[in-house]
Amino acid sequence: MAVGVLAERGYDRTRFSDVATAAGVAVSTLQFYFGSRDDMLIEALHQSTEEEVWAMEQAAASGSTPWERLVQLLERGLAILPVQTWRMLLEFWYAAARDPELRAHSVDIQQRYRRPFIEAIRDGIASGEFTTEEDPEDLVTVILAMLDGMLIPRVCDHAYFREDRVREVAVSTVASLLGVKKNVSYSAT
Repeated sequence: MAVGVLAERGYDRTRFSDVATAAGVAVSTLQFYFGSRDDMLIEALHQSTEEEVWAMEQAAASGSTPWERLVQLLERGLAILPVQTWRMLLEFWYAAARDPELRAHSVDIQQRYRRPFIEAIRDGIASGEFTTEEDPEDLVTVILAMLDGMLIPRVCDHAYFREDRVREVAVSTVASLLGVKKNVSYSAT
């Protein structure tokens, strides 16, 4: 329940009473389990980010070649998810910028989120499927910055954001960065 309320009201405006009402429990129950409002919100943010990292790890496991794995990762990063999910990610980053505990968690989450991308790129370079002189870590930083930047027009429902075209351009851009031949399928398997 805290995740939904947090996504709707935002980190700064979510109160125990809001979550208690949504969950149908007494405020004292939440206080007993979580101690403080911040602890409750931090737990909600931990839970939602863990779910996203797990989903990304599952996406990576579904491709057989490095390019297929990378396309699956991009597909997950570009997937049409509930706005609540995108809002939670934005709230997480907003809160992590101010909270040392969340900041430390964000480093761990980001490393885990990056790992499947890095492994796919390294495997693709090692197999000769990718031809790039760039460091995989730097490539992943750029790829994830591209995906992360798409959160804002999604959450704000900007009319210019066309899912189908953005996906095609994003996959084509990554293929270009990696030297993937144009005849390789860009579709998810």
